[in-house]
Amino acid sequence: MLEKNKKTVVAAVLAALATSAGAQDGPVKVGFAADLTGACAALSEDGLNGAKIAAEEINAAGGILGRPVELIVRDTQTKPDEGAKVARDLITKDRIDVLTGVCSSAVMLAESAVSAELKVPFYAAIGSTQRANIELYQPYFWQVQANATMEAYAAAEYVAKKPEWKKISALGSDYEWGHTSVAAFTERLKELRPDIAFADPIYAKVGETAMAPYITATLAQQPDAVFAPLFGPSLGATLKQGQGFGFFQKTNLVTLMTVDTLQSQGASMPADNVYGIARAPFFALEQSPEVTAFIETYRAAYGEYPTDWAINAYDGLNFYAAVAEKAGTVEADAIIAALPQVSFDGLREKGLTIRALDGQMNAPVYVGKAAKVEGYDFPILTEVEKFEGAPLMPAEDLILQARGAAR
Repeated sequence: MLEKNKKTVVAAVLAALATSAGAQDGPVKVGFAADLTGACAALSEDGLNGAKIAAEEINAAGGILGRPVELIVRDTQTKPDEGAKVARDLITKDRIDVLTGVCSSAVMLAESAVSAELKVPFYAAIGSTQRANIELYQPYFWQVQANATMEAYAAAEYVAKKPEWKKISALGSDYEWGHTSVAAFTERLKELRPDIAFADPIYAKVGETAMAPYITATLAQQPDAVFAPLFGPSLGATLKQGQGFGFFQKTNLVTLMTVDTLQSQGASMPADNVYGIARAPFFALEQSPEVTAFIETYRAAYGEYPTDWAINAYDGLNFYAAVAEKAGTVEADAIIAALPQVSFDGLREKGLTIRALDGQMNAPVYVGKAAKVEGYDFPILTEVEKFEGAPLMPAEDLILQARGAAR
């Protein structure tokens, strides 16, 4: 009886949403369900800033299909249960046309389940677990940045070119993204460099700032390099506290090194042996009038350079607008049908597309060495190598195999 009632309620909600979407008047509502408090707060705020600029520019140009874009912002508190609740409220009460904003991969999976149930489009511009594309994929979801597996593959390709690195340790965040990244990195690097030895991975709880025990345990493994899928407070603490243990004299660190982390470190960034994986570093993008204009607009609005999260969110909303224009509507199934038909020139790359099989964009990954450079009051990545997205995307047969095993 309970199951029957649930189906009845869902059917009623879907009917109401279809009626609302079919009206095609009023604003295009973008539900920005973001992790504005908790471990993801800083990343989510930057993403929101980028989305606001995109919305303002889209509206100044006439909107989407002649309708203004309205951002409806809610805080998920970086909690999966809260994320699911917020997503459901945005869809059923605010009648949004598309859902986005999420940072945490765990929250992303919770929101994706709601998106699938209520058949509302949902795209990720920060959260990046490949499980949302592969094992737990649902057809109303897409990612506009490289997923965790793609980033880990790029890191492995980069590390494989360091013949002096013979032993690798891993220090990751103890949740979906950290575990996924370590597994993918290890798998790819074993293929590329069978001679490398791998220590047992070490995981720190999400948001951990007392990193000394994890640093000492990692150094005890005597690695030549450490692959560290950490972010936010945990990464900042590792960079600062590691110096007291001689971490950067004893080994090399390969970690997520986006612009916000570089800005936060400033002069305290270790001078040597820090290598960064980035999604959209403004200083490494191919310069164009569009890139220059966005950087100037962002700096004027927020008093700092745009982070990777801001650029991805900006590209993400503009890509959605392009898909809606292609579809001629914001109706959910029409949007999903149009997704693989759109080739989008964003800030990061020209010709960005979505693969229909897994909703994955062929977004690039950048890897370089952190260093202080004249002209910036914070370190940037130097000697940057750009890895094109398409070769990093998991093969289609492997995706189908993984989905079959997950059933």
